[in-house]
Amino acid sequence: MKGKGLTMEVIVGAASELVEEKGDNNFSVRELAQRLHVKAASLYNHVSSVADINRAVGVHASNKLNDALEKACAGKTRDEALLSLAHEYRRFVKENYELYRAIIGLPAIDQDESLIQVGRDSLAVIAKVVRRYEIPGEASVHFSRCFRAALHGYATFEMAGYFTGSKLRADDSFDFMVKGYVDWANALAETDSGEEKH
Repeated sequence: MKGKGLTMEVIVGAASELVEEKGDNNFSVRELAQRLHVKAASLYNHVSSVADINRAVGVHASNKLNDALEKACAGKTRDEALLSLAHEYRRFVKENYELYRAIIGLPAIDQDESLIQVGRDSLAVIAKVVRRYEIPGEASVHFSRCFRAALHGYATFEMAGYFTGSKLRADDSFDFMVKGYVDWANALAETDSGEEKH
């Protein structure tokens, strides 16, 4: 490249590759510059700090996850979409764990105006699927938060080496959990103003 055509998109692409190879926050600007065949000083024409690079990688990873979830849910009924979303979320974490860690490492969205839209987008895919159930009131938000937290928790525990001390397969436990959420969503969908429809 020799410095030609160096853009933020190119920098983020190379940084994302390094994250996947070496781990989140585990590479230097010098290594990134070497990957891009430029001097480290050239990078600072596009970014002001390593934190900028890490944040850009997190945003890139978040967009990649959102796109994968959108595709997984496309054209499916509400139960099928919820199941597909769950399995795609887990697959993404398992196949892109270091990039996923970059998403979780993003600063709190209420502390950085530039990340507000990223935060909204990361919630939008799950919220859109949950809205199909027409769960009333605040319960819809509670359900979306719990569902996302369950997917994150299961996948990160699994990547840390848990769920291996039993004859029961981790896949089966995940299916058990997700089916519980599907059943819960349908139960909440039948509730209107606190009274179940019979």
